[in-house]
Amino acid sequence: RALGDRDAARLDALAARYDQMVPDPLAPERLRTLASLEGPLFGYLGKLIPQKGVQRVIEATALLPNARAAIVGFGTHREWLHALVAAIDRGDAGAIAWLAGRMELETPVDATGIASRVTFTGFLDHRYAPGVVAALDVLVVPSIGPEAFGMVAAEGAAGGALPLVARHSGLAEVAAALEGAAGRPGLFSFEPGSGGGRRLAGGIRSILALSEADRAGLREAVAGFVRSEWTWERTAERLLDAALAVRGSKP
Repeated sequence: RALGDRDAARLDALAARYDQMVPDPLAPERLRTLASLEGPLFGYLGKLIPQKGVQRVIEATALLPNARAAIVGFGTHREWLHALVAAIDRGDAGAIAWLAGRMELETPVDATGIASRVTFTGFLDHRYAPGVVAALDVLVVPSIGPEAFGMVAAEGAAGGALPLVARHSGLAEVAAALEGAAGRPGLFSFEPGSGGGRRLAGGIRSILALSEADRAGLREAVAGFVRSEWTWERTAERLLDAALAVRGSKP
């Protein structure tokens, strides 16, 4: 109803009407349904806030009619994302245009029926989220704002999901390292900015077009890299080495 009335304040207010840190009652049913389906599955894990660019996931789903998307997380932007799926699902051009002016959207292609291909799980704690991530063919990190480091991409890669991240800030560093480890320059990143939704869809399409054997080899390569280079122990060693180097350079 808020979408129909073009009421932004009401959409914002909905997020405060329930406890987002409590799992959705229907989350188990949604996850079982996803587990029973065949075909490619990509997804997002993290906060549902404007800076994370989750709308790009929905745009990409609209452009990939044979794929499904899982959106795992919670946040104040969740209702806007649901509204976007609803507007595209019913082909409501007016609602899409209204949302586009508030969500940095490109105009999505006609994708009626998209609601059956986008699953919002809501909050999942760390007992369950890793299992969902491991089931993804591609884990996307489409952040619009700068990131100090792509922790989610690294965790996903360690868990067996091939990452695809926006090529900027700390995410670009993570992408370059993983692409180097796999010997596939450009495979795990896409250029953000205008046209980013289409480039994200193209990146997902490129990964899904690989043979299962190729993808298995890539998963092994990136998982091995993360587990050897970005463990807490290795990170602590590097920090100590850096601190000692600085201390040793002082007179």
